[in-house]
Amino acid sequence: MSGVHQFHPTVSYGDAVSNQILSLQRLLRRMGHRSEIFCERLPLHFAGRARPIAQYARYSSPANILLLHFSLRYSAEVMAWLEQIPDRKVVVYHNITPSAYFAGVNDAYLQAAQAGREQLDRLRTLAEAGWGVSKFNCQELAGRGWSRLGVLPIIFDPRRYTARPDRKVLKRWRDGVNVLFVGRVSPNKRFEDLILTFHYLKRLVRPDARLLLVGSAQGMEPYLEFLRALVERLSLSDVVFTGHVGDSQLVAYYRCASVYLSMSEHEGFGIPLLESMHFGVPVIAYKAAAVPETLGGSGILVTVKDHAAVAELIGLLVEDVHLRSQIIARQRERLRDFLPERVEEHLRSLMKDLGA
Repeated sequence: MSGVHQFHPTVSYGDAVSNQILSLQRLLRRMGHRSEIFCERLPLHFAGRARPIAQYARYSSPANILLLHFSLRYSAEVMAWLEQIPDRKVVVYHNITPSAYFAGVNDAYLQAAQAGREQLDRLRTLAEAGWGVSKFNCQELAGRGWSRLGVLPIIFDPRRYTARPDRKVLKRWRDGVNVLFVGRVSPNKRFEDLILTFHYLKRLVRPDARLLLVGSAQGMEPYLEFLRALVERLSLSDVVFTGHVGDSQLVAYYRCASVYLSMSEHEGFGIPLLESMHFGVPVIAYKAAAVPETLGGSGILVTVKDHAAVAELIGLLVEDVHLRSQIIARQRERLRDFLPERVEEHLRSLMKDLGA
């Protein structure tokens, strides 16, 4: 019996790509396929859920389909392995942040991002199809000469957000106006625009507001220093960099949020947008990359980074109960498109196109 297996260099609990891989495995098995997960570096805590690629030989078959999740770059060893195995290959493209954003911040990320995009050309010769997690990602593949393309959206599984909200976070931040952003502290996320918008919000609209910035800054310390200096120069209070948080803390921050604000310039999808929909937090987001596609007509898109105007918009969303409820309702409707049963329809169609 042939299988539909998956590969990513490493798999862990909690990160976006790994969550998608685990969700897809459940769907594939439900559809009747044998499906295992393989990786180059297997964390000890993930033993039993995934296997090292050294074990792939016993599963390999020309009849198999191997889904290659691609989000940065593969090692030379992985590329050589892919050239040797006879399995049919499909690249699942999660996008790569353009390397220019890392200039002067992290040379290793810069080089990895450059190498990853170059590998897309090589992978095109090894894979028979490319699936983007968004149309935006497919368009990038098409621009690099890929021709057999399809969209396989991110699966949103509400069961991942059932952790009891952290009591300390709730106690500290529940009252007042909280503007939330969730994501790695990275230059493409444009945290400086979040801070500048908050400056106008705090000074002119809602003096009681806070800005909660949830996400790790590991590897981006020079950028974090710049952001902290900006906060100090503006004499801003109530700007909170939380660093990495666990599930219960993440749930608590969403429970505390009044508005979710994204000024990011590059997102291959934007999972926190879906998380905000789930928790009933109205979204204001800059219209860039895959963000409009993910929102799908929900939330509020801004086309110009007019920080003062966005601050006024935040104030309006906080105070206008009717407008707020309308936006939240539309967001909940949009979220249904990413539930497992909806994405399974996309997956079945893509598999049918492959003849599987």
